[in-house]
Amino acid sequence: MLGTTLTVTINAVAKVLPLINQDGYSAEYYLKEALQEFRVKVRHSKEKSLVMGAAVDRHNVEITQIIYPSVTYPLGVQRQVYTVIRNNPMDDATSIDYLSDGIADWVKTNTPAIVAWNS
Repeated sequence: MLGTTLTVTINAVAKVLPLINQDGYSAEYYLKEALQEFRVKVRHSKEKSLVMGAAVDRHNVEITQIIYPSVTYPLGVQRQVYTVIRNNPMDDATSIDYLSDGIADWVKTNTPAIVAWNS
């Protein structure tokens, strides 16, 4: 288990989301504030299909931010970012971590270009 809280830093502000649900292979964390809310879901599954002759573990982490309607956002705003890690269950976790860190750093650096439809 990841814990009873999950901390995500958004624009240099730590958001502490309490665990609101856990059922075996998934967990959900939620924080409601006056002007917005955050939800993080962590899910695990085994894919039925084979990749290179082996079953694949699938891990999904998703964060959703909902900004409530206001003068600035009359209709409100919903933002969502997620990542999926697929790996052979026998693979080395450290090597998977290196790959995850590499793409996360790249996305962090290039998000403005990505959301501007650069490819």
